[in-house]
Amino acid sequence: MNYNFYMKPFIKICGITNQKDLDFICSEDIDAIGFNLYLNSKRYVQLSDVKKMLVGMNRNIHLFLIFVNEDPDIVNQCLSQFPNAIPQFHGEESGDYCSSFKREYVKALRINSETELKKVNQDYKDAKMLILDSYDDDHYGGTGKTFDLSLIRNKIDLPFLLAGGIDKDNFHQALNLKNCIGIDVCSSVEEKPGYKNHAQVKSLVEKVRSYYV
Repeated sequence: MNYNFYMKPFIKICGITNQKDLDFICSEDIDAIGFNLYLNSKRYVQLSDVKKMLVGMNRNIHLFLIFVNEDPDIVNQCLSQFPNAIPQFHGEESGDYCSSFKREYVKALRINSETELKKVNQDYKDAKMLILDSYDDDHYGGTGKTFDLSLIRNKIDLPFLLAGGIDKDNFHQALNLKNCIGIDVCSSVEEKPGYKNHAQVKSLVEKVRSYYV
């Protein structure tokens, strides 16, 4: 099934670290926001700060909490404070690990020529969706690097968001991929890590929303 034809593109803005950015982003026509709880990330934010930022937010926007190879007890502690949050696992987590929290989850994968996509389709068949990102030896997402889309074209059976350097000039390449239901954006709309360029966010969202009109 090609999910592109059944819904408007899903837009997720990730790596939010401050109230100003959150308020602006949530005023735009987006579907999801992501907070990075990985301590080594340039966009790391404490869970207590996430709770403060979300006070009073009245839009029905999906909340993603991002973990990287985290201890299961810590994941459970975080999820217990956010009953509606979707855990996003961005490390080397197995399908069994991801499913063990008894909650809808998203699995992010760094793609290169060695990625076994048949195994991905099988191992994470229970995922709400995948996020496909560029591979970097030193970073788990947020690099702003694109990757060769021929590596995944017609090879992913599950709905997915495309990440990795997605911006207003190349987003259409993602949305034309089979089973790509949207985009996950972070560094391409930033002034610096963790601080968004509001004009770039607005421009990207408007262009994506007008793409299928």
